[in-house]
Amino acid sequence: MRVRFVDLAGIRTRYYVAGEGEPVVFIHGGGAAADTWARNVEATGAVAHAFAPDLLGHGFTDAPDLTGQAPQQAQVDHLFRFIDALGLRGCTLVGSAYGALFGVLLYFRRPELVKRLVLVGSGSIFNTEERQADITKDSISNQMQALDDPTPAAIRRRNFGSNFNKADTFEEIVLLQLTALSLPGRKEAYRWMTSGIRAAAGRPEFRVAHRLEQIAVPTLVVSGRDDPRADWRRVTEGAARITNAQLHILEQCGHKPFSEQAARFNRILAGFLTQS
Repeated sequence: MRVRFVDLAGIRTRYYVAGEGEPVVFIHGGGAAADTWARNVEATGAVAHAFAPDLLGHGFTDAPDLTGQAPQQAQVDHLFRFIDALGLRGCTLVGSAYGALFGVLLYFRRPELVKRLVLVGSGSIFNTEERQADITKDSISNQMQALDDPTPAAIRRRNFGSNFNKADTFEEIVLLQLTALSLPGRKEAYRWMTSGIRAAAGRPEFRVAHRLEQIAVPTLVVSGRDDPRADWRRVTEGAARITNAQLHILEQCGHKPFSEQAARFNRILAGFLTQS
């Protein structure tokens, strides 16, 4: 696995890369960073060409002035630039939480770029609007405790906050997160992301729950039975509406199957990527 930077319309963007072959682009959720996929990128690189960029204003990607822009639009545009700059075609998009929403929005705008979708722990796709609004409030509270005063202890609390196993603090990325959250403009970027997503959530072009039947590519849906942000019953109902979907509900697992049960998640993903 390697770390690279690319300039995208004047925005320095960090990403992880591993392997070779068909491209797989990992899209992290709000308030996270590419580090959230630290247990997955290299493993996926054994069967594919894995990429994990930091979104705008997240991780070590620049935080430009995005006042007045809907985060859904700005983040998807940034992902388009990333995919185009690296010449990636026929991608599998692997999205967590809001990252899954961005992946589906990208697919609907430019379906020719996307070969497969992987949707992980995504209440933003499967929850009702009312339920998602409540969950976003809880998520903001959890994130802001770390952003207001970035310390290792605060980051550990954030990391296990939505886990089933509260002992897993994702220790290998704590210092990376501490550094990223201490960069200028991170708190403002997170406020822009969360408040902007909530403000624009009702706009038809940013909603996908009513369009699940229109997804025409193979889709893998993975969620934890104990995810406090994506109810497994809603996820199951939504996955059933996608024509060519595989569903995995992981037991004793919370919001982040890719880190909480990384080995199992990596096996499921590799099987999906290599099936004929």
